[in-house]
Amino acid sequence: MVSLPALATVFSCAVVDKTSDVPERTDGDPSASDSGRADGASDSLPADAAPTDAQVPKSLEVVCTEEPCYIAVSGSRSRHFCGLVRDGTVRCWGRDSKIFAASLADGGSSDTDGALGRGSAVSILEGATPAPVVGLASVTQLSVGPNFGTCARTEDGSVYCWGRNDLGQLGRPPSELHLSTPTRVEGLPPVDEVQLGFETGCAIASSDRALYCWGRWMPGLGGDAGTAAPFEPQRVTTFRPPIEALAIATWTASDTIVALREGNILASAGELAIGETSLSDRTVPLEMPGVAKIGAFAFVGTDGVVRRWGPSPADAAVFAAGLTGTLNLPTSGFVVDLKISAANSVDVSPLTDHQGGALLSTGRLFRWGLNTAGTLGVAPDELVGIRKPLEVTQLAGQVISFATTVSSTCASLVDGKIKCWGSNYYGELGRGTADTGSHPNAEVIR
Repeated sequence: MVSLPALATVFSCAVVDKTSDVPERTDGDPSASDSGRADGASDSLPADAAPTDAQVPKSLEVVCTEEPCYIAVSGSRSRHFCGLVRDGTVRCWGRDSKIFAASLADGGSSDTDGALGRGSAVSILEGATPAPVVGLASVTQLSVGPNFGTCARTEDGSVYCWGRNDLGQLGRPPSELHLSTPTRVEGLPPVDEVQLGFETGCAIASSDRALYCWGRWMPGLGGDAGTAAPFEPQRVTTFRPPIEALAIATWTASDTIVALREGNILASAGELAIGETSLSDRTVPLEMPGVAKIGAFAFVGTDGVVRRWGPSPADAAVFAAGLTGTLNLPTSGFVVDLKISAANSVDVSPLTDHQGGALLSTGRLFRWGLNTAGTLGVAPDELVGIRKPLEVTQLAGQVISFATTVSSTCASLVDGKIKCWGSNYYGELGRGTADTGSHPNAEVIR
């Protein structure tokens, strides 16, 4: 292993325990100060002390009065979402396939990657209404990947995946390009967590907390193995167990595997491993101590500071998850989920994918980056983009989980409902329609 010292200040995204430092909408202005806008300069603020366990509020609980009762939502840049229902079933909506044979006006007939798991071709308009994934039950955790695929963990620790499998990332030979229904990943021991990237899937074994991965890019197995890649799960010995948490961060079509090891150690391998100074794939993980929680291109340190890393393209520098800038959140020790998108895929503008979000255990959701189609919860003509975290105040601190695509956001709430906002071009807002407009106001999916 290669170890790194604690990050220098160039990586720091300092945190303060004052909500007044977080820009909020006032009188139609989505920023409390000019420094919070996309054209403003980042502020350097002192970090707050990490709160004790007694200070951290307990996570909110879901209390439903009607069905379906959603307890979590997952999504990625492939423009579809999946919601986990309390009864263990899964419902998905949005874009079903990478390529559509017809235009949006014609209903968008799909060539059936099967990202929605319905077992047959799904048009754009059909996919705009949430529907159950066929043949799937007893699910406890979901991971929607950025390449039109999804994996789910069931109560017995099994993993089932469906969608696009062009790189073996769903645990089947790449010749099986489309899996329109959930297919079990064979060769895995029972697992506690599964995560799906663009070209790789990984899971944490229940017995010894070891890392298993499958797909085109395999850490510790020579990097990109092309068509000869082991699509069957392999134990990754370069990541030393026990592993407590897992994330896969994707940039373009390359994955970086991020793991939190016992002892508050972050280990990462891939093209953008933390501390890596080149874009070459790192197969031996870089390790860094002092980490409490991890996300894609972001983490919370044991010192209570939120930090981020990743690419910073010249044409998107102010929005990138780069090595500079300040990420200000009220009491970062309350953060329960972090997501930063630093992808630059071939079918979207380089700017549209640079954004992030953080969820506090108090149910408050913060978003930052580009405000394409109102994905930050503000009308795009009011706000183009923002560097500082902006609270989605219309959700009133009721968020249990959240997920983002290229330009849409969904959140599951304490009442068991899911609300979505932003772009609805592929029906990703779950409203039964698809259009080219902006939708900054969160509405319940159908």
